[in-house]
Amino acid sequence: MTEEAGKRAIEKALLYSKHEWYASDKNVMHGIDKNGRYVDTPDITWRGEEFDCGWWKPGQLNVGIPYGWGNASSLEEFDLGIVEGKYAGNVPEDTSRYGSHECVGVDCSGLVTVCWELPKKIRARDIPEIADLIDIKDIRQGDVFAISSHVMLFKEFINTDKCKVRIIDSTRSIGKVSQREFLLEDLLCQGYRAYRKK
Repeated sequence: MTEEAGKRAIEKALLYSKHEWYASDKNVMHGIDKNGRYVDTPDITWRGEEFDCGWWKPGQLNVGIPYGWGNASSLEEFDLGIVEGKYAGNVPEDTSRYGSHECVGVDCSGLVTVCWELPKKIRARDIPEIADLIDIKDIRQGDVFAISSHVMLFKEFINTDKCKVRIIDSTRSIGKVSQREFLLEDLLCQGYRAYRKK
C-alpha cells in the first residue's frame, strides 16, 4: 500500500469516527432477529454483563458509526439502513454467534475492509494473508496493528520518542468507531504486530 493509499484509509476511518446520524426506536433491538440471530444494539439502554457500551440515543444526534459484529457497512449503506429500520450496530457478548444481516455498522475488521477498499469482508485473523508483516519502525498511516482477534488502524505517533500511538478502531467495549491512544510497548506485549496491505 502506498503512502497516499494509507492516508486515504485514515481519512475514511476518521469519517466513520465523526459520522453524524439520527436513529429512531425502530433501530433498537435486544433479542432475536427474523433470521434467528441474536442482536444487541449499543443504544443507551444496553447494559451487558461484560461490556457497558450503550451510547447512542434515538431521536438525538449521534456521532460515530456503531460497532456491528460481522458487518462492514459503507457510510451510504449505514445511512440507508437506518432510514429503512435496520438495527444500529450489534455488540454481542457471545462472539460465537453469527452477525445479523438486519444490522448496519462495522466491526474491527469491517472498518479495515472498507478503509483498505477490499473486495470482500475480512476477519482479523485474515490480516497475515492479505498484508505483509513490517518492522514497527517503518509503520505509517493506514497500516494496522493486529492479533488474531482484533485489528486497528495506525494513525500516528503522538510523542517525539514514538512510544505512544493513536489508532482508529471499532470495538465492542466502546460500541463504536473511535480514536484511542496506547503505549506502543503495551500493544507489543499484548502480541500485536504491524502489517501493511500488500
